[in-house]
Formats: sequence, structure tokens, C-alpha cells
Amino acid sequence: MITDLEQESLEAGIQPPDEDAPAKRVTFVDVLRNANIRNLWLGQIVSQIGDYFAFLALTVVVTGFSNTTQGTVLAVSGLLISFSLPRLLFGLLAGVFVDRWDRRRTMLVSDLVRVVLALFMIPAFLAASLPAIFALAFLMSTVGTVFGPAKTALIPRLVAKEQLLSANALSQTSQMLATMIGPALAGFTLATAGAGNEWVALVVDSATFLVSAFTIWLIRMPGSAKASVADLNTQVSEDGAHAARQLDSSSSAIGKVWQELKVGLKALVFNGVIGMVAIVMSITMLGVGAINVLWVVFLKTQFGYEGPELAWRLSLLDIVFSVGMVVASVVVGNLLSGLAPKWLIVISLVGAGAPIAVFGFLPDYWWLLAASTLMGVFVAPINTGVSTLIQIVTPNRMLGRVGGGIGTVAETSSILSMSLAGVVGAAIGIPLVFAIAGGLCIAGGLASLVLPALTLKDMVPDEQTTV
Repeated sequence: MITDLEQESLEAGIQPPDEDAPAKRVTFVDVLRNANIRNLWLGQIVSQIGDYFAFLALTVVVTGFSNTTQGTVLAVSGLLISFSLPRLLFGLLAGVFVDRWDRRRTMLVSDLVRVVLALFMIPAFLAASLPAIFALAFLMSTVGTVFGPAKTALIPRLVAKEQLLSANALSQTSQMLATMIGPALAGFTLATAGAGNEWVALVVDSATFLVSAFTIWLIRMPGSAKASVADLNTQVSEDGAHAARQLDSSSSAIGKVWQELKVGLKALVFNGVIGMVAIVMSITMLGVGAINVLWVVFLKTQFGYEGPELAWRLSLLDIVFSVGMVVASVVVGNLLSGLAPKWLIVISLVGAGAPIAVFGFLPDYWWLLAASTLMGVFVAPINTGVSTLIQIVTPNRMLGRVGGGIGTVAETSSILSMSLAGVVGAAIGIPLVFAIAGGLCIAGGLASLVLPALTLKDMVPDEQTTV
């Protein structure tokens, strides 16, 4: 006889495991039969297309605010830091609230607020005001700090355990497809609209947040997840609960938040797997942060590309990068769903480091396209491997805090790298910065060899704790 809880799970697309059935390879088709995952995935594709569309427009415009290399680097790095700084300042704290709030509702509200902020960006854009653009980018990113951890924590609630790695790989493809389609649309639109009309991209960005919010609204939480969310509203960790009882009523709310924040920090320090992942991401982002700043500057200074030509050449690099990512994600999600996430991290970081290291020394633009494609192939599985490994060792009720903690560590390295990119690039040359960045990626991959080769069978039950 089927219980109400089992019926709700079946209607949501989650099939109960058959203990007697032999293990079978999970594919994207299996995952996409789940209506909730399908809605989430489609909404993210649309939303992220708008993000890339708008970001490329902003990047192209701010590069035109100065005719000097140093001024261009400062403008681009300022934009990137404005988007990245909130994840550093609020990432861990956002994780605390993600673990206390309804994850679906959190994502929905985040999207709706960003609809408004994207529209507010238009007058700042038309006025060519760098301070206003930076401030609004900071606010948009601040609101968005809760979205990523909420999505990472929501996915395990929507799929069966054996489908988790494939679901994470599928989730990554939304970003890759957006990286491929968004720049293509942006390059065409900016070239057609001409200089001064880039604000159109911000209208598109605002509309895509609305589409994302609608698809999230369509998600139906399975019965077991509803019960967990209800419990989450009153639950704190054992350490946090013990300390909270010692606080008086006037400070209990702040005390609970602080105690739960400490649980996330303790996970980074005392859990070997989580701590090692944080170290690996820190090493990697120390190199990747500089690349994010110097990528545009390299094309402009090394090859002399400007304005619309710079836009479409950037778009093409992003497109081939995304093609490589999509191919890799399809392979991982459909053929390697049973692989230990450790090996995805090791192989991907070492493989991505090689083309990054030689990127600045390549003789022409077509070689850059080939290197960018190869980077995409190896970059794609990194986030899939990291997300899955963290989901394996972390109870779901703590995923927001743990994800926020790792994100904070990674963003610290990234922002440090972006801040130093202009100075270091001017001192030793952009090609050498790329070489160092590639070496750091390879070092991160080799460091990942110490991670345990855990699989989905080793997933920690939600009632257990890792710290």
C-alpha cells in the first residue's frame, strides 16, 4: 500500500529505490523526468542567459571609460570585485539563513528583488557612472548570495540519492548553455544596436529573473522535504542549541545565528574533507581571479580589439568554452554518474591548468579559441565534483552554512587575485600571470589527491553530523 508521503514523492518525480534491483547508470533523461528538476533547470538557463548578456554589455562599456591599460584594468576589476565582494562579506552568514529558511521561497524572493535592481541599473548605465554601476552590481550580488547555496541544498531534496551526481552535472549545464547562448545573443545585439544602446541587455536580464522566479514557483516540494523544512524552522545544531539555552531572551535570536555560524566555521576547520576542499578552491581561485580580470584586457592590449569587435570576439571565446563544458558535462552526467567526485576534481584541475598556463603565449586568436575549448572541457566537472562531494559528507540541514563557508574562502582568494591582477600584470606581463594561474590550478589538482574517494553510497544521513 502506498502512503501519502510516497504518493507525493512519486508525483514530484522521485522514484523510490528498488533494493533488489541491480545498480544502473543514471542519465540526464532519468533526472529530467523529475518535473521539479526540469523546472529549476529551465528557469536557470533563461536567468543565466540574461546574466551573461548583461555582464558582457557592462564589461564592454566600462572598458570604454578609459583609453589607458591601467584605467581599463581598474574599471573591469572594479566591476568584478563589485560582483564578488558580497560573496566574501556575506557568504557564510547567508548560508546560516539558507539553512533556516525555506530554500524554494528564498530563491523565489531573490529572483524578484533582482528584477527591480536590474532595471535600476539602466539609468546608471546610460549616465556612464562607474560608482553607480559598481553599487548596483554589489546590491544584485548581495541578494544573489543566498540563491546558489539554496539551490545546492534544494537539489538533494528533489532527487533520489543515486541521481545526485547526474543532477548536479545537469545543473551545471544550465550555466554552460547560458555562457554559450548569452554571449552569442549579446555579441549580435550589441553589434546591431551600436554603441550607447547596451541598456537593452539590462531589460533582458530583468525579464529573465521573472522567468526564473516563475519556474521556481512551479516546484512542488516532496512530502519528506516539506517535513524537513518544517523541522528546519525550529532546529539548530547540538552545539548551537546548547549555547542558545544559556542566552537570555533578549539576545536569543542573535545568539542562535552566531552559534549556527560557528558550526559552519567548525566544519571548515575540523572536517578534513570540507577543509581540504576549501584549501583546494582557495589555491585555484588565487589564479583564476586574475584571469577573469585580464581576459578582456589581454584581447584589447595584445591584439588591439575595441568596441563591437572586442564584444564579438569575447562572445566567441565564451561560446567555444561553453561547448567544451557542455560536452564534458554530458559525459560526466550520463556516463560517469558512479565515479567518486574526487577524481572529477583532480583530473579537471590538472587538465584545465595546462591550457591556462600557455594561453598568454599563443600566437593568434584562433589558437586562443582552441585553448578556450580545452579549458571548458576540464573546467565543467570541477563544480559538479565539489558540489557532490560536499553533499555526500554534509547533512542537508547544514549545506547552506558549509557551502557559504567554502564560497567565502574561495571568494577571498579570488578578490585578492583580482585586486593584484593589474599591478602584477603590469610588473611581469599578462602572459606570465596566465602561466602562474595555470600552475596554481595544477597545484590545486595535485592537492586534491589527498581527498577520500567517496561515492554516493557513502552519503551522510541528514540526522548525522560531521563536526
